[in-house]
Amino acid sequence: MASHSLIWAAVPHNSDGVVFQVRIVHGLQRFHLARGVLEDVFALDPAASDARQLDHFYLYLNLILAQALTKRSIAGLDTVPLRATDFTSTSNEQRGSSRHAIARSAA
Repeated sequence: MASHSLIWAAVPHNSDGVVFQVRIVHGLQRFHLARGVLEDVFALDPAASDARQLDHFYLYLNLILAQALTKRSIAGLDTVPLRATDFTSTSNEQRGSSRHAIARSAA
């Protein structure tokens, strides 16, 4: 993540998740992580405050940035939404590799 860095993160006025901007190779890119994704993927309490949403975002920052940069590695003018499916495939791959490691160690 040396060539990529978080510039800012904030909860939008409608309290729907976190909008953040990242410096990538060719400029700045803005992303949106909806509150529903924070609830479904990262177990955010549905009654959580705006501050708690932002705190939860920073708790999982490395995973979120990795997925964001996978989804958009070259800057564009639009805001890129991150969806639950962006993280589900990563979770499935991690579970699969964990099962493979356990099977290898048991053999």
